[in-house]
Amino acid sequence: MAKGGGENRRDFAKAKPGGFRRQTGFTLLELVIAITLMGLVLVVLYSGLRLGLNSWDRGEQQAEASNRQRLALEFLRRQLAQSMTVYRANEKNERTVVFTGQPNLIEFVAPMRIEAGQSGLYRLRLELANSQLQIRFRPYSPHDPITGNERELVVLDGVSALEWAYFGPERDYDPEPPRWRSDWASSERRPQLVRLNLTVQGEPWPDLVVALVEGPR
Repeated sequence: MAKGGGENRRDFAKAKPGGFRRQTGFTLLELVIAITLMGLVLVVLYSGLRLGLNSWDRGEQQAEASNRQRLALEFLRRQLAQSMTVYRANEKNERTVVFTGQPNLIEFVAPMRIEAGQSGLYRLRLELANSQLQIRFRPYSPHDPITGNERELVVLDGVSALEWAYFGPERDYDPEPPRWRSDWASSERRPQLVRLNLTVQGEPWPDLVVALVEGPR
């Protein structure tokens, strides 16, 4: 009996390592869980990357729009501030100021540098056409104010709306106090201030207000 019991114990000891050996590979369930987790991680990483790229693009677009706004307003401010009070004789040989002010356009005389080494006095006309703020210009001559070939440049694209306004007395001895007007009808003098209201791609821009320097009378 004792011998048989010892053999059984030896048989059990021999069988134990093989019978309880742990598997070293992954089960199908573990693989499915690992793949699922990896997919979730990739989705999160892709979403974060896409969000970062979109934020970068929006930042670039905002910076570009801000720079475009700054350059356009600086150009307009400079041309208006440099504009001059000049006169010409009309059909009745009466002296009239060379200036036109309407809600949708403005026309004046100012120095402008066109190309390297090419500058002079030009008759400038700023108006809205085809959703663009355009400047049309030609050399100015007091004897023939419409002489020369007219050229055109686009100052700003995507303009939704534009409105000019003019401030000041229209006559030298005007009994009315100065006020803002949508039209400037005076042939004697230019306005003291000019205001431009712009809406670009549906977004209103800050009003541009420029003082016009009064020249010799």
